Amino acid sequence: MMPHWLFTAQLLLHAHFAASYLVPLDETSQGAFGGLLRWVWPWAVGNRGPLGTVTKSGSPLTGFWLAVTSALAFLLAALAVAGLWVPLAWWRPLTIAGAILSLFLLVAFISPTKLLPIALNLFLLWRAATDRLPATAS
Repeated sequence: MMPHWLFTAQLLLHAHFAASYLVPLDETSQGAFGGLLRWVWPWAVGNRGPLGTVTKSGSPLTGFWLAVTSALAFLLAALAVAGLWVPLAWWRPLTIAGAILSLFLLVAFISPTKLLPIALNLFLLWRAATDRLPATAS
């Protein structure tokens, strides 16, 4: 069983994937760390999809709202799992909502750098749907 702190970290990682839409990588930053940065920061200037094109000066408004709402849902779910300010019973609906919104956004701008976040979102959806919350730490 995954410890609570590790599951909380996973939810925070998902919040990062969603929030990184708000600050996409420019061409110079995409090559940082030998090109590895773009795999943990999946959004880049020039990403195109049915919602529009991600640019330096701004991104499609629908994508902005999807990203912010998804990141907030994941952040609140992480707080619930950590036992801080949010009731534990809320972790499942918040995780499911965050994952669905994030999946919609990632699939709308599909590219190889979105595959890891998509796979992790599907794992989170499965985990929330089957109520697989880690056992309480003693």
